[in-house]
Amino acid sequence: MLINSFLLSLNAVISIFTTMAVGYGAKRMLHLEKAAIGRFNTMVFYTLLPLMLFYNIYSSNLRGGAGLQSLALALSVLLVLFLLTWAFIKRVEPMNSRRGVMIQASFRSNFLLLGMPLIQELCPGADLAVVSIMLAIVVPCYNALAVVTLETFSRKHINIRHILLGIAKNPLIVASVAGLLANLSGLRLPDCLENPISQLGASASPVALLLLGAQFEFQDVRLHRRNLAICTALRLLVYPGAALSLAALSGLRGPEFAALISMFATPTAVSSFSMAAQMGGDPELAASAVTVTTLLSAATMFLWIFLFKSLGMF
Repeated sequence: MLINSFLLSLNAVISIFTTMAVGYGAKRMLHLEKAAIGRFNTMVFYTLLPLMLFYNIYSSNLRGGAGLQSLALALSVLLVLFLLTWAFIKRVEPMNSRRGVMIQASFRSNFLLLGMPLIQELCPGADLAVVSIMLAIVVPCYNALAVVTLETFSRKHINIRHILLGIAKNPLIVASVAGLLANLSGLRLPDCLENPISQLGASASPVALLLLGAQFEFQDVRLHRRNLAICTALRLLVYPGAALSLAALSGLRGPEFAALISMFATPTAVSSFSMAAQMGGDPELAASAVTVTTLLSAATMFLWIFLFKSLGMF
């Protein structure tokens, strides 16, 4: 039993980080510039990821209420941890430009990019409705909380209408709503449309992981050692420990529990860097937080997966 848990945990982590390593190596060998990588990221965000979300929701069985318990638990824990982190970071960091970045780096995981490939490794052949619906709801919540945080600490006026409009125009939200409407209405697309949507959607995760690896920047880590230590401990140890322990005690098992691993145990979201840079946060600290948490998550994700697989949670 333990050897099976060990091998599953190892395979899940190695497969993800091997793809990321290929992306990093390609950037170095091909001398890819940040601008080029950014354009590829934009393409993935506006095409491949929405197609992936649409197809997964469109083709899943959503009528059984699957995932409602895990979704409610995920949103409740996320909000509580966000508020606690806000209060804690305000006490330990005096600079506003770093406060917003640290709060975002601590609560906002890379669920969007790593969630789907991780759950596919943990639960091969499982219905992806749970993680698809969680992505459709949790990711906009991450975005909204991040905007509120960064605007608050950059001394900008919080425009609720602007935040809500941005969420409504988000391509992931549009794709998720479209997939939900198509699913619940019983609409079936012709093969000439369904096949390319399926194929393009399937390419979203590996392409996104390649680009995630290509975005790595090893710099300014020493300058922010203290703040990075705080963000890393919260993101990779405290948050997953609290959330996954609560999920286990709540009786969640199988794909629903694995979906929470992919949400709470993954590193800081890559998009947090660009958002911080555009909204008055410390860009060097934001970039370092993404890099450090992603590298160290290779070890911590393995430990969390191994622990809860050994306990029979999924």
